[in-house]
Amino acid sequence: MAKQRERVEFRYYEIPEDEPVLALLGEDWIREYGKHIKYLHFHNLMEIGYCHWGTGEVILGQERIPFSRGSLMIVPPRLPHTTNSDEGTKGFWEWMYIDFQKIISDVYRNDSILPKNILKRIHRTGYLLSGDENPILAGLISGIMNETQYKKPYYKESIKGLLRACMVELLRLSDGEEHIMRSRTNTAMIAGALDYVADYYAGEIKIRSMAEACSMSESHFRRVFEEGMNMKPGDYINLVRIQNACELLKKTDKSMEEVTIAAGFASISAFNRNFRKIMNSSPYQWKKSAENYEGKLLYCRISAQKGWE
Repeated sequence: MAKQRERVEFRYYEIPEDEPVLALLGEDWIREYGKHIKYLHFHNLMEIGYCHWGTGEVILGQERIPFSRGSLMIVPPRLPHTTNSDEGTKGFWEWMYIDFQKIISDVYRNDSILPKNILKRIHRTGYLLSGDENPILAGLISGIMNETQYKKPYYKESIKGLLRACMVELLRLSDGEEHIMRSRTNTAMIAGALDYVADYYAGEIKIRSMAEACSMSESHFRRVFEEGMNMKPGDYINLVRIQNACELLKKTDKSMEEVTIAAGFASISAFNRNFRKIMNSSPYQWKKSAENYEGKLLYCRISAQKGWE
């Protein structure tokens, strides 16, 4: 299979109002994954997938991992990834998208430091796991999907409890993170830069500072970053800024000027230009789009080509 490095796409998901998760379930998700999509993508939320049947491979950053029936895929917001079925075959995956930042903040609402550290651990890397080898996590994921699908009385309370248990299991997974990250050389090497951007995107960021966060020379860092993330460091900074701008546009009443500053752009013109490049829309048009509020997936892009059909 050809190496997928041509471009990276940003996709924005909206969790429906008053719902704990956004779930994409049912037979619509039986398909030949990757048939028309030959590039990687990011989401703004944590993605968790469960494979009911089918075979193929998942690409997480630079790692290619075979999937089969019972596979669990866990992808943090900033990790480039995609799913490909074996050629000529279909698979049945179901997906859910989770705002762990909100969940963790609710659990530790009286602590200003711990939620940030927990979120960094959970978002540090992605996983493709066997459900048989991880029965507790598989059961929690299946339970959330079932509660979301059937919506029995008190299902929201049940989902919130299951999500907190998932958080614990993901923290336990992160205890083995050092071994996992060593197997993903580029991802491990640039982890400090990803954390740096997450912390300081609202201010001026120098590529040199990102390199220093990884203890590399700037030239070496640029090469490793592009190999690991399939984009240039400057593009990644803008992607993170636009991702945070989307959250502000959707969840606050801030003016465009306030969003511009909070997202880290020096001027409204720079904000508008980068927003249109990535989202294929002006910030105002995107904010007013009814589709966003219906929890539909927007096919946003860094490239000039359209996304998932």
